[in-house]
Amino acid sequence: MTMIEAGQRHHLDKRVDLILEAASQADTDELLSTKAVAGWLGVSVQWLEAGRSRSYGPPFLRISARMIRYRRGDVRAWLAERKQARTAEYMVKLTGTME
Repeated sequence: MTMIEAGQRHHLDKRVDLILEAASQADTDELLSTKAVAGWLGVSVQWLEAGRSRSYGPPFLRISARMIRYRRGDVRAWLAERKQARTAEYMVKLTGTME
């Protein structure tokens, strides 16, 4: 699991269970547009675009020079990695140590 840099915690971390549940019956291989993923996650298209360039967003596929798609199963796995049971777990990812 990758380290989360300071300031990268996002409001969607608090809603992981709800977001995952909303797509629990959907096809994991379905390819979604940036706009569709933004709507599903409740984030802006710009946040996803920044996440692609700064390596904090969900994995994506570059279909062509101007076409980006997200595999639903990859986004779900990325969300599951962000799920925390308690604050201390999040702090270990954030700092690398238990505070």
